[in-house]
Amino acid sequence: MSPREFLRTYARSPLGIGSIVVALLAGILALAAGLGLAVSTAAAAGALVLFSVAGLASGFAQRSAQAEADRGAKVSAEARLAEAAAARQRLAALRIKEGAVSAARDLLVLEAGRFVEDCRRAGTYDPAGVTAIVEAPAIVDAWLREADESSVEKRFGLADEHPFPEAAERCAAALRAKAALVAAGREAATGEIPGADRIAIEEELK
Repeated sequence: MSPREFLRTYARSPLGIGSIVVALLAGILALAAGLGLAVSTAAAAGALVLFSVAGLASGFAQRSAQAEADRGAKVSAEARLAEAAAARQRLAALRIKEGAVSAARDLLVLEAGRFVEDCRRAGTYDPAGVTAIVEAPAIVDAWLREADESSVEKRFGLADEHPFPEAAERCAAALRAKAALVAAGREAATGEIPGADRIAIEEELK
């Protein structure tokens, strides 16, 4: 944590907020005692510095800042995982006829569910994994639009104004690639050891 990050995080922590409140009270009391604005401001600043130095010397400031950083990271992780969960739900709700795209979509929905569940349990997440899940519905939407256009064009004998060669195969491949990213992201975020590596470690220890 850089000094700037520490100061920003510490200022948001209970101890940091408490030190600011104490400083303001010191300034208000000095002002109420008729010591003047300059002296009251100096009293507030002095109280803030004294309180902060005491916190740093005792280690409470560092622990408070780290606790606030951990809390912020957890809140951020939950927000991104909620976004991923919503995208997964939308992806699962899309009606797709059986085929390569449907199978790839089902695989991604499965991996996305495992990703969200395991990351929530671990209190962390992988940004690339979340991005892969969030971007996936757009791939299926593109394929569905192409399928609808092709159906209309075939029915009425119209020319294909938006050629999309091998649409199903390409969309299925893109979804499978997203599923692989999600699976890798889950392992990276949760520290899960792949099965092959786990077996290799067991063999090495024998």
